[in-house]
Order: sequence, then C-alpha cells, then structure tokens
Amino acid sequence: MKNKNPIWQDRIVTDPLILAGKPTIKGTRISVELIMELLDGGRSEADIIRMYSHITLGDIRACRDYAATGAKLSNVTWEDIDAIMDGKR
Repeated sequence: MKNKNPIWQDRIVTDPLILAGKPTIKGTRISVELIMELLDGGRSEADIIRMYSHITLGDIRACRDYAATGAKLSNVTWEDIDAIMDGKR
C-alpha cells in the first residue's frame, strides 16, 4: 500500500523558536526557503549537499515537494514569538 502522506511531512518542520517558525529541514536550521533559493539560483542538488553535508537528497526533494504545495514560508506572527518568549505559550 502506498504511503498517503507526502514525503515532506516527515522531513519538514516548523517551530516558532527556530528561524521564527519558517519551515526547516528537521534537525537543522536550514530553511526550505534557503534550499529553494539555492536551486532557483542554479545550484544543483549535489552542490547543496556539498555545502551542507548534514542534509540528504531526500531532504532537498522534501523541500521541493513542500514548496510545490504553495505553503506559506511561516504562519507564526511576531505576537506569537513574543508570547512564546514571555512564557505565555
């Protein structure tokens, strides 16, 4: 049976305390936005892996899949961040 969850759901996370809630590769501070900018700028997947040896081809493909959903770069507001920093969340 084929997995119904897109690959990015296991690899892309959002945490308001990491890069202000921007989607990042799980276990890193590397944003989907950065990976997409590198790809759009002409960098190959192999180039990116050489630059960031702790990510994988699967991580890069998850970034592509995530970006293809049209999801926002962040759904966290500055008010959310302030509340978290003040211990209210």
